Amino acid sequence: MTLLAFALWHRKRKKQMIRFNKAIAAAALLFAMPTGASALGISIVNVSSTGASTSFLQNGDTITFDLRLDNPTNVPVFGLGVAVSGFDTPGTTNAISSGLQLQAGGLVAANAFSDGFDPEPSNTNSLPNFRTAPTNVWALSLINPQAVTTSLFNGVDTVGYSGDGTQDNGPLGQTGANGIHFRVSYTLLVNNFGPTQNLNLVFGTDAASGAVAIGAGGNEIPFSNATYALSVIPEPGTALLMGLGLAALASRRR
Repeated sequence: MTLLAFALWHRKRKKQMIRFNKAIAAAALLFAMPTGASALGISIVNVSSTGASTSFLQNGDTITFDLRLDNPTNVPVFGLGVAVSGFDTPGTTNAISSGLQLQAGGLVAANAFSDGFDPEPSNTNSLPNFRTAPTNVWALSLINPQAVTTSLFNGVDTVGYSGDGTQDNGPLGQTGANGIHFRVSYTLLVNNFGPTQNLNLVFGTDAASGAVAIGAGGNEIPFSNATYALSVIPEPGTALLMGLGLAALASRRR
C-alpha cells in the first residue's frame, strides 16, 4: 500500500469512527431522556392562540394551554399543587414585565386521580381542588420580591389513594385517556417600550409558591414538569413609531 493510499484509507476510517461515536452518543442521550408518560407529572395536550402563532405573541393575542395530569405508575398521592411560572406582570417585581395577563373565568379540574370507578367530583378517593379557577399568587414586597405564579390546582387527599386520573372530570367533561384536566389562558398586554422577551413557562410543581407533590408518607415525591418556550413582542404600533423616528433622525442627519 502506497503512502497516498494509506492516508486515504486512514481518513475514511476516521470518518467512520466519528459517525459511529456520534451514533453511540445519540443513543445514550435518547435512553437518558425521561419520557413524560412514565412518571407522575403534567403534559401539555394542546396550545392555541387567537394570533397568527403559538410561539410568538403580538400585543392583544390570547394563548390557551390545555394540560393533563399523568400518573401511569399509580404513585400514591396525598397532596398536590400545580402551578404555572416563568412570567411576570406589570406592578409586581420587574420594571419591564412580560405583559402576560391571566384571563378570569378559566376552568380547572374539580378533582384528580380518581379511583377509576366513580368519576364524580364528590369522589372521596380523589384529590379535591381548592381552586375554583386559575389564580395568580405573588408577594408585593421590595424586601423579598417574588415573581408571579398562577396556581391551577391545590388539593389534599386524606386517604392517599393512587390513580391515573383518566376517569376524572375536566373543563371539557370526563377527561378520558387523552382529555385535559386544566385549561389556562393569558393575554399579552404590553404597557412598556421593552424589547422582545423570550419566556420559558413551567407547568407543574413550584416549591417557591408552595406547589409540591406529597406522598402518602408525608414526603415530597418527584414530579415531571412541562415547559413551553414563548416569545412576546412589543406593541406593533410602538415598534412602528420607533422605526419611523429612527428613520426621520437618520434623514435629518444627512
